[in-house]
Amino acid sequence: MRLTSACLLALAALLFLGSGESAHADDPLHITTKINYDVRTEEGDVLVTWDVSAANDDAGVFVFSLGVPVLTGATDVSAQSADGAALATSIEPTENELLDLLVVSFDRNLFFGDAYDFSVSYVLPEVRQNGLLVTPFYVFVPLVAMGDEATVTVTTPVGSPWTVSLEPASCELLVDVLTCSGPENVYIAGMLEVSRPDAMKLDSFGVPTGAGGSVAVSIEYFESEDAVAAHQREVIEATMSLIADAYGFPYQNATAITVTHSGRQSVLGYEGLASCTEESCDILISPGTRDYTLVHELAHLWSNVFAARWLSEGFADWVTTQVVEQAPEGLLSGDLTPTSPASVPLQLDEWEDAESLIGASDELVETTRAGYDYSLRFVRTLADEEGAETLRDVNRTLAESGEPADSRRYMDVLEEVSGRNPDSLFLLWVFPESSRALIEDRREARDRYAEIAARLAAEDLSEEPLKLAWEAILDWRFTRAQSEMEAVETNIGRALELEDELRALKDDADSLGLAVPESISAAISGWDFGAADDLIESARAALGAYGIARERLAEPRNLWERFGLLGDDPDGELAKAREAFENGRFERTQDRSAAAVEMVNDASRSAMLRLLVVGGIFTAFAGAIGVAYWVALLRRRRLAER
Repeated sequence: MRLTSACLLALAALLFLGSGESAHADDPLHITTKINYDVRTEEGDVLVTWDVSAANDDAGVFVFSLGVPVLTGATDVSAQSADGAALATSIEPTENELLDLLVVSFDRNLFFGDAYDFSVSYVLPEVRQNGLLVTPFYVFVPLVAMGDEATVTVTTPVGSPWTVSLEPASCELLVDVLTCSGPENVYIAGMLEVSRPDAMKLDSFGVPTGAGGSVAVSIEYFESEDAVAAHQREVIEATMSLIADAYGFPYQNATAITVTHSGRQSVLGYEGLASCTEESCDILISPGTRDYTLVHELAHLWSNVFAARWLSEGFADWVTTQVVEQAPEGLLSGDLTPTSPASVPLQLDEWEDAESLIGASDELVETTRAGYDYSLRFVRTLADEEGAETLRDVNRTLAESGEPADSRRYMDVLEEVSGRNPDSLFLLWVFPESSRALIEDRREARDRYAEIAARLAAEDLSEEPLKLAWEAILDWRFTRAQSEMEAVETNIGRALELEDELRALKDDADSLGLAVPESISAAISGWDFGAADDLIESARAALGAYGIARERLAEPRNLWERFGLLGDDPDGELAKAREAFENGRFERTQDRSAAAVEMVNDASRSAMLRLLVVGGIFTAFAGAIGVAYWVALLRRRRLAER
């Protein structure tokens, strides 16, 4: 969105007074004017007529000429007295690009108490200026007036296909008549717009967006504006990539863009408007808009990363100034400067959403001007302080997040990307004085968070418990954040106690040739203190069992015990206990250690049992032999008896 040209918002006093004496500080003339602006659609021009009456109220001067403001590009200029006599005229340029000064020389001197009437007429043929446009199908004319009392009327085509908009500015509008009174010499009574909405043409083309993508662009413009549309096409094709580079991330909006030449009512009194949906982006611009405005509105197609008006407008202007510097030489024309300096105070976070400037109060117009001015100046200040590339990094971060940034979030992301404290800058430009305490709370919370995070890193502790505190900081709920950080600091002490216990456990394990598994350290680092307690307790019990088994197995064994251990492997059980410990299976460590001790302790009994088993086997074998011998004898006896 771009504010209407400064030429239309601030006109200097341009009354030229010719006198025979030094002019007094007060205006010696009382001037009454009746002015008519006649839009002649058949001729394709605007006829402007003035009826002027000047009365000399100062005895100290006589007047012989008077300056009348005429719009730039005036032709067929003529002036005549009330008697119909032709009056000599000359045109002098002014500092305002919209106006020239027509000096009308009287055919007699105007003395004190006397009055002089004359008329002026001129034609505005097809003309194009910033804030003034006369074409066959679209006319926009600022209704310039002058005098202590002025009446301005317009003559326009009636009915379809023409549409007419008459907007008051410095004068009051009553039934299509603008009336003014006051001390100002030259002012804009209102603004007249006449157009043919049915007389439109369309130019469609594609513009690359990088990475093989493209966006379809259409320009809808009034007939007879082919050259203008062709130039705007060149501007769009050349600047889209420059805009992306200036922002720091590629175009990622809708796949279709429509640029429409539209009336002042549609653009709410601005030079242009831009808006996007998922399907398309629409840009409305005044037919006579300057190249700067077109680029500014194109830059708004990247503004979906911002949720604050000052960010959207400030970056659109800042990016446009970058494009102006980098565009091909001669491509951009006309006034290529941003909004003129503001005169009212404004903290940018208090700049409200856009309102129509048509019929707006002077206060709203000046506040709007201040918003544009200060937002650009602040973004430029950030670029100077932090570096333009840092701003692009911030924009990329916002684009990747998919969450539009308001003032608070932009401040947060800027600090995270740059690593610098932006408090003073944002208090100076963005937030009101009433927010100072909040900004100080933010700084205190962020500094404390950084200190705790550094302490956790030094102790090799997880930052996971700080997550809730960080979320509260990002939500600007600093009391909640402080409470969360208090809890974290309390738990750091418990974590350090567990670390001491773990170190002692590792020393004991090392003396037994064992390595403590990482599961205990992981539980402490992950702030799972309950699990860490249980693991340390289980590990100590496992170490005790393993140590007992290791000592028992290390004792010397006699031949009898070694006989008892035949077929058993207590060393193998101890090895299984060791493996289980280092894998964090502490109950299995105790079981295997106990099994190894039990094997050694039962060695003598096992030897006796084995001996008894062997003796039993031999006894059974001997008995079997005896039985066999007895049976053999018995069989022999029976054979002998036969």
